[in-house]
Amino acid sequence: MERKAGLILLAMLVLGGTSAKEIKRDPDTGLIRVLYVGAPFSTQNPYPFFRTDPLLATTPISGNMFGLPDDMVKKAMRLYMPRSKQTLVSKYDVVGLDDSTYTSFPVGAINWMRDGCLIDGLGIFMGGGSEAFGGAHGFASWGDTVLLEVMPVGLTSQYLGYARNIVVQPHDDFASRTPWDEYESHNMFGAYNVVTLRPGANQISELTPTAGGRNDPGWTWWDVGEGRFFASPTGFRGSIGGPNVITSAGLSFIYWKHYPDFVSNMVYFLAGLTPPADLKLLYIARQRFREIDIQRQLTSGMIEFAAKFNADTDRVDAKMDEAEEILARARGFFVDLDLQSSLGEADGVLAALKEAHDLALKARGTALFWTYVTEWLVVTATGLVCGTGIWTLMVRRRFYREVSSTRAKHIQREF
Repeated sequence: MERKAGLILLAMLVLGGTSAKEIKRDPDTGLIRVLYVGAPFSTQNPYPFFRTDPLLATTPISGNMFGLPDDMVKKAMRLYMPRSKQTLVSKYDVVGLDDSTYTSFPVGAINWMRDGCLIDGLGIFMGGGSEAFGGAHGFASWGDTVLLEVMPVGLTSQYLGYARNIVVQPHDDFASRTPWDEYESHNMFGAYNVVTLRPGANQISELTPTAGGRNDPGWTWWDVGEGRFFASPTGFRGSIGGPNVITSAGLSFIYWKHYPDFVSNMVYFLAGLTPPADLKLLYIARQRFREIDIQRQLTSGMIEFAAKFNADTDRVDAKMDEAEEILARARGFFVDLDLQSSLGEADGVLAALKEAHDLALKARGTALFWTYVTEWLVVTATGLVCGTGIWTLMVRRRFYREVSSTRAKHIQREF
């Protein structure tokens, strides 16, 4: 009965037409809040780029069951998945389902996502894999859930191998917001879910298997109800890549230089936010924030190392505080999409972090110098004491009375 009511509502919302999607973001901070369910702590996935994008606040959940015990995934879901629809739509603007099995979700969560999309403007994206869409390798199909009602694609049980994902609509509302230079060298994917395009959906790309003989829908999206859904039958994670991905990373989608722009812009798009027109400046600004993240980790590691030797890190800490203040301003400008000002502040952050790193190096060097001096003094003092003792025992024999015979000789003489 609930499924039937949902389908009727869906038909009214899709066929009746919808207005342009309203922007959904945190009213206090202006950030787009993302709930990312996938394999965020693996080596290759969108999460590291979500984490460093100043406009995104991302909560990661391990929801990919491949290679992980079911209990571990379900425990992560219990701990971090919202426990009501109201919590879901009030705390998050976009939900990402990156090759995740629906059977691990708490009871009611799938319904909340569907209703949140239709009624509350929630954006949703699904990335392909054996646990996504129609499923494969024994994993369940999302076609058995109510989320199918808001997907821009129909599902099948087919799961095919290597294919090129060719952009066929570069002027699409989403595609036009991502730079596509060099994409042709990275459009090979390791596998994909076969889906069908629904009436009213927008198709950005088509998948052409290397074996040939067919073309299937690639990236698709649509506005449904108050929300928006983006479907990617190809994966966002490390399983994507070309046949020679082991010997060369050149064909892997995730190594495309605009991969971070693609996944971040997708989230912006799902939240209803239009990225700045200057895509090159946006690319440079995001890259700078990733450099800041790396430099912060390096500097923090150096400070921690120096602190182990009781180094004086007061000047380093002051410089780090200065860098954090500048970083807050840089992020603020980015959230306001004032990229030029944000980039200027970001350069200041990098300069401050590098200066802090140099100060930490100097503090470590000073601490190590006195450590070495102390060790030298201890070793030297020990050597002097031992040398004096040996010299006293072996050289200054006049301190000892000479005897004519030993006790052993005296005993022998008596016998």
